[in-house]
Amino acid sequence: MKRLAVLSAAAVVVATHTWTHVAVSRNRGDASGGQVELTERELRLPGESGESTALFLEFEWVPGAGARDRLDAVPWLNSAKLGELGFNCSVPATQPDARDFYRAQMTALVFLVLELENQAGELTHPNQGMRTRLVAVDAGRNPVRLREKFPDPTRHLLSRGLVRLVFRDRAERTGEPLAQPRVEGRIAAVLPGQIFVPPPHNQVLAGLLRRDRAERDPPGREPRYAVTVSWDADYQPWISGLRLLPQTNREPTAR
Repeated sequence: MKRLAVLSAAAVVVATHTWTHVAVSRNRGDASGGQVELTERELRLPGESGESTALFLEFEWVPGAGARDRLDAVPWLNSAKLGELGFNCSVPATQPDARDFYRAQMTALVFLVLELENQAGELTHPNQGMRTRLVAVDAGRNPVRLREKFPDPTRHLLSRGLVRLVFRDRAERTGEPLAQPRVEGRIAAVLPGQIFVPPPHNQVLAGLLRRDRAERDPPGREPRYAVTVSWDADYQPWISGLRLLPQTNREPTAR
């Protein structure tokens, strides 16, 4: 009986492993979320890796066209769009209890549309150095409808993300009181915020990471690598390819 129990347990483990492998393969065979080649602008090497031997690249994105960073307002996340995402925007922002009403609302799990701008490789803002080309342009609760609205999977990526509602009565950067309070939407996160780099690609990037930490001066502004990323049937990203890019304008490191 004991031997039979051990064999049965082993069979369950093998079956589970096989099913997991089949499910992953099936999901990755369907790039529903899109497939693009991103560069170091959009997938950055980590600043610190700690004790972990695994290597992850960090997604870089901005919440809208012209945004300098993620603190900027998202014009398309207006009250109507927030309502579509499940938020209750029925209370005027000028009412005395509006602050408490809106601050009590939970963050929403949604699907984000990330647009890859300037695919030819030019910088969006040359004076700001190596800047991401991934721009959030829409969000929704139904990924199929979003794909119908944005049909090009090589330009528009579908990813999971978090959106939160913000009651604003002061300016974000200066803290100055606003003439009238308002309700705004914010993208709290793109999920996942990092992507695992599998072998053998991790060895190539590990060499760049060691070089960055050994140099006193930061690396040049040109991206040094390009990564092929697919978003599968579950809208989870995975890396299928990596290549190093030629460096033409990188200044030599000072000695």
